[in-house]
Amino acid sequence: MLFFIGIVPPEKIYRDILHIQQQFGDNKTEPHITVKPPVALTQQHEWLQSVEIVTAAFPPFVIELTKTGMFGSRVLFIDLQSPTINELYKQIQTATKPFEKNHASLHNTYNPHLTLGRKWCGFTSSDFVQMKQLAHELLSHGPLSFPVLSLRIYYKPQSNNKYVRFKDVNFMGKTRKDHEQWI
Repeated sequence: MLFFIGIVPPEKIYRDILHIQQQFGDNKTEPHITVKPPVALTQQHEWLQSVEIVTAAFPPFVIELTKTGMFGSRVLFIDLQSPTINELYKQIQTATKPFEKNHASLHNTYNPHLTLGRKWCGFTSSDFVQMKQLAHELLSHGPLSFPVLSLRIYYKPQSNNKYVRFKDVNFMGKTRKDHEQWI
């Protein structure tokens, strides 16, 4: 099985992003910000333990969704600001690397973002133009900020299936109730 780790935005932002996506197709995963790209594991239990150790010691932080961007012509996304997410990425990469097949090397660059659409999922250039306009409207009242209190671990049960939720892990023991207090 393949696993990856992401940050899921709060319900209101989640629904707004999903609404934009579903007008044009299926993005194959729920709205999220990837923290750990998909990997095959050699030792699932140890890998999960490593993620939990990092999150148990990691403080909550804030993400600000700012503007749209593109990776070439193949991916439309919402950019974000958060200096803390880069440190989280580094810690997760370092902690999980020994338990991944082929000991996947650390990625040299990390560009955190929330994907709106990907060409390989069936979105067209015309869809991207319209999705970008809808995203601009969503962001028009200023950047969207939200607290990050947990990570979501996803897995892909079979090679042709979508990634699905495996487990949520909280930062420093934070709970959903704590999340509501931050808002």
